[in-house]
Amino acid sequence: MNIENLLKYQAKDEELYKVEQKLFNSQYRKKANELTAIAKKSQTRSAELEAEAGKLITEIEDIKEKYNLNKSKTDSMLSSKIEDMTFEDIEKVNSLKGKILSNLNILEKMLQKSAENINYILAEFNKTKKTFDDARVQYAMCKQKIDEETKALQPEKERLEKELKALEKDVDSTLLAEYKKKRNDNIFPVIVPLEGGAFCGRCRMEQPKVAISRIKEKGVITCEHCKRFIYQK
Repeated sequence: MNIENLLKYQAKDEELYKVEQKLFNSQYRKKANELTAIAKKSQTRSAELEAEAGKLITEIEDIKEKYNLNKSKTDSMLSSKIEDMTFEDIEKVNSLKGKILSNLNILEKMLQKSAENINYILAEFNKTKKTFDDARVQYAMCKQKIDEETKALQPEKERLEKELKALEKDVDSTLLAEYKKKRNDNIFPVIVPLEGGAFCGRCRMEQPKVAISRIKEKGVITCEHCKRFIYQK
């Protein structure tokens, strides 16, 4: 199998790869990815805060209901005619009133604590919203820079893709299909030489003797470790 044409194809592909890596490793793209992560984290936190707020509101409504019930009992007692009560009745009323007042005091403190928690959630929500809004503004700026970089490199990228297309006709179709599959899996370079008679020219892993014996027959073998094509110079 003629490997020279594939090596020629890869040499041109390496130029395209460098252009792609320049875009991929752009500081603006990296920053945009960081901002996206921040935005996602902010959204998750906002959802958590909303759930916490909903739970607190339910608790507050329950406390208010109990507070109003106890207060109603107190008001009812205060409206009772003392002259119609026996001494025992007055003792019972005073005992029950003490319990109700104690309950009212506890419920009042619970309401105050819930109000403090609501204020904390509101403050956290506002902080989270600001973080999200700041990330959105910065992301828009990064996106603009990424678009500018892409536009600047697009002519070169299109030229190289056109030249690669022209070279494809000289490469074995089956081998080219496998090459492109590995390339899409972020394996590059795809084809490397056999070094020292037994080692992969990229990952340096020793290849099985039975695989090496097939190089002359097939033209290339596949490294069992890094999955690259290996050819013999």
